[in-house]
Amino acid sequence: MTLQTPYPAALRKRARALMARRLIAGGLIVLSGILVVLTCAGAFLTYRITTTHDTSEDVTPAAYLLSSYESVNFADSNGTQHQGWLLIGLRRAPVIILCHGYNSNRSALLSLGTVLQANHFNVYLFNFDGSPPNDYFSNLGVNEASVLSAAIAKVEKLQGVNPYRIGLYGDSLGAYACLVASERHPEVAALALDNAYSQPARLFDVELDRLVGGAGPLFRLLCGVEFRLLTVGTANPDVQAGLSRLAGRPKLFLASDDAPMLERSTRRLYQDAPLPKRLVVLPHTEGDIVSGPGRKEYEDQVLNFFLRNLPLRSD
Repeated sequence: MTLQTPYPAALRKRARALMARRLIAGGLIVLSGILVVLTCAGAFLTYRITTTHDTSEDVTPAAYLLSSYESVNFADSNGTQHQGWLLIGLRRAPVIILCHGYNSNRSALLSLGTVLQANHFNVYLFNFDGSPPNDYFSNLGVNEASVLSAAIAKVEKLQGVNPYRIGLYGDSLGAYACLVASERHPEVAALALDNAYSQPARLFDVELDRLVGGAGPLFRLLCGVEFRLLTVGTANPDVQAGLSRLAGRPKLFLASDDAPMLERSTRRLYQDAPLPKRLVVLPHTEGDIVSGPGRKEYEDQVLNFFLRNLPLRSD
């Protein structure tokens, strides 16, 4: 009588278990590699979004043959110097401060500035990045709001402008800075806001979309976490919650139907903002890149808003 040994079955079972462990370990290694690659890619994109800025000033007031202007620079709360141009209008007329958008600079808004100056406003254009632009980093609006507050303080002390009637115009990053600063400065009498948003993370999502298109949810989550880690310790004012402080001050919200995420954000801010307010949706906005007939329509909207809501009278 021959007895069958149980060892072959046990060995097969042990071999299957070993193979399963190896497969699981291999899968974890692959997943870890993918996660590392995604994390590194996300870190690179986060760094790029928060450090990208355009320093090439292709247009200057001299290119518009302007003679009534002067360079007016100022220092922010950290002592960093910022360059600015004052386009001189009617003496003691209001001053309108133009805040450029993301990855832009003051020269991009000179066309709008000349239109406002031609209608007797004083106009101030400045750069959010310091001079020279070393070690540039943007948390997409918070630092820029602080720089704008310093610009307002500088402009208020200038001879020939009405310090009690200040208008603000801002595009994207500049619009967020305008909202934050205007809640702190009651002398701001009117605001024109193009592609505004309530939290810096919203602009981060927009720029991430521009760089990589339809990123997957995991990659978006990783990039969002990295942006928050990069800006940890920064108090991000939620302008949505502070809109009530703008009651009684006229507000123009400009949105573009070719920028869906920012259009939704701008519409939300418009809906929650107190009166008086107005929303204009154009085929394309952003005052620094509109050209041809679209530019004229855009600039007319901004000009007419300030003519109605920021009279040239002296107080």
